Amino acid sequence: MTRELLFLSLALVVGGCGEAPRPSDKSSPESGASAVPTPAVAAQLGEAATATGVPAVSGPPRSNKYLQVAVTHAGFDPAAPPAPSGQRHYTVGLKGIGRARGSHVELDLRSSVMAQNERGCVSPVDLDATWLKRPLGAMPSFEASRPTEGQLSFLVPADTQRVRILIAPADNAGLIVPAGEEFEPTWPVPVQTIEDGSTLRVLVLPSPPTPAALGTPPAGRENVVLDFVIQNLKDTQGIEFATSQQLRLVDSTGTFVQQSELTRLLGCRLDDGDVIPPGHARRFAVVYELPAGTTHRLQYRGFEVAEASVDLN
Repeated sequence: MTRELLFLSLALVVGGCGEAPRPSDKSSPESGASAVPTPAVAAQLGEAATATGVPAVSGPPRSNKYLQVAVTHAGFDPAAPPAPSGQRHYTVGLKGIGRARGSHVELDLRSSVMAQNERGCVSPVDLDATWLKRPLGAMPSFEASRPTEGQLSFLVPADTQRVRILIAPADNAGLIVPAGEEFEPTWPVPVQTIEDGSTLRVLVLPSPPTPAALGTPPAGRENVVLDFVIQNLKDTQGIEFATSQQLRLVDSTGTFVQQSELTRLLGCRLDDGDVIPPGHARRFAVVYELPAGTTHRLQYRGFEVAEASVDLN
């Protein structure tokens, strides 16, 4: 297994004849209300540009030293095709301006823009959403002189009720932009916690009910669903996590048990190579197939901590 941190590519690329200062502040309502390059443009950020069937939303824009961004509409998209099991297509209208006169800001959607729901599940941008009426594109550019506006699509867990947009580049210039009502993700009190130095923290949450979508396991076997939150303790580094290699079960015979392929049926999951954004937490579930009634332990293989095991029974 490769144990390394993924340094997210610089997603806020400032170009043109001017140069914006390096950002050091986090998103907050106060920073969202700070001065902007042109007040007339900022006043337009709250105006709705509603897509058919997707509700308009309103709320104050969020700002850092590079960008001011607001969500104009958000919701499950009736124009989208059927989604994979446990997921639904969620469309967000985003509108923003650059904050440096004479320059433009390019935002890399692939590496630094994600949606997070009220349970803490994180979804990357779906760049193959051909049904969008005004796609924002993979690398939109934002200028101070005029707003840039377009739509993003995310595959979110089907039971999602609220969404916020994380703009989380690897340079401490993050923004949290609510798609409607502002919220903080919540989860149950963990039953176990694994500390991996100054890199990350793994929270093992109480085991959830087994989803019906997993079906019935073979005779003498059972599906065990584990619920995790990983907290990235680094403000300027995204962490690439290999769930199949870094979170394994050890059964009563000492045999290692890898995650089941049924994990892909869960709406809230973390696939190998997915990223925990800088300074954020990400929730996900994993399915393991075990002999029915067997005891088991969780083995974690980390970055600063080579190996750690915790009891789960």
